[in-house]
Amino acid sequence: MLGRISAVRSLGVRVALGAAFASTILLAACGTPTTSAGGSPTGTASSSLTACTVSTSDLTPSATGTGTAPAVSGASGKLAIDGSTALAPLFQSAAKSFQTANPNVQISITPNGSGTGLKDADAGAVNIGMSDVFASEKEPSAGAYSALVDHQIAAVVFTLVTNNDLQGKVDNLTSAQIVSIYTGQYTNWSQVGGPNENITIINRPSSSGTRATFKKYVLNGATEAAGDTLTQDTTGAVIQAVQTTQGAIGYVSLSFVSQDAGMVSPICIDGAKPTATDLDSGKYKFWGIEHAYTKGPASGLAKTFLQYTLSSPIQQNDLLSLDYLPLSTVSAAAIASHTVSGAPAPEQLSPLS
Repeated sequence: MLGRISAVRSLGVRVALGAAFASTILLAACGTPTTSAGGSPTGTASSSLTACTVSTSDLTPSATGTGTAPAVSGASGKLAIDGSTALAPLFQSAAKSFQTANPNVQISITPNGSGTGLKDADAGAVNIGMSDVFASEKEPSAGAYSALVDHQIAAVVFTLVTNNDLQGKVDNLTSAQIVSIYTGQYTNWSQVGGPNENITIINRPSSSGTRATFKKYVLNGATEAAGDTLTQDTTGAVIQAVQTTQGAIGYVSLSFVSQDAGMVSPICIDGAKPTATDLDSGKYKFWGIEHAYTKGPASGLAKTFLQYTLSSPIQQNDLLSLDYLPLSTVSAAAIASHTVSGAPAPEQLSPLS
């Protein structure tokens, strides 16, 4: 686990930011305190900012182990997978155990964004494209990805995170406040009742499925301000940027926060926490279904590996220890609320036994 986190963080450190933090476009609000919609008079503390907090116990994984893969008769060859940085940790963990049990198999996993994963899977450049969103939400034109077949692996919970200098000061934001921050209307934390400190937005690139999920379920489709946009879609880069930039805010999958506890501060949205309970009740909307797309129905080694990711050794161990949720535990209403209208039904594969 530590190796996975360190590798991703190392990649994140090397990622160039679209704009230097030192020259951030976001300036401190100044002058006579005023009241803005969704906020409080600037410079005035707001109790709503601490009405909900995410504690260490909220982030504790419900399992700590990893699954053991069976030896599959005749399993051999290479499998190329790329796409979602949010799903990559689960697939990396599953690939490690699968290759240990099947030494003639080589699996490469490249976390480079959902948009890239879908494009590469459709082009036949990889065997599996990982995605945080349905293919139709990323296709360049209607029907462009009609050959891709969906396999739904897990539910992933995302969370907004801030620099630790805001911990205890900004622990909860309303959806309206988040929209105002990410569209550039609010540029200082005092405008929501927090400290008189610049807001620095850390954005993910347009290829990011996490960004698409954030825009859809948190921003309600609003267009984000430029902020400091990462040139590559890596969760490690977001964590690094938020951790090292005073007043910064960004968003990541929950597994990176729980595994790197203390690096950044997760916050509530509308008084709801990034937990299974609040997700299932419909109170917390910042989550998504993790997809693995193949061109045509899954076959060969790709099918065998996907069957392994759906098996009990992964679903009851690796998946839970990395803070994903089995889709079987999410309510039908919650899944329906995060399913694109008219999306083709996913292929149902029998778990590997």
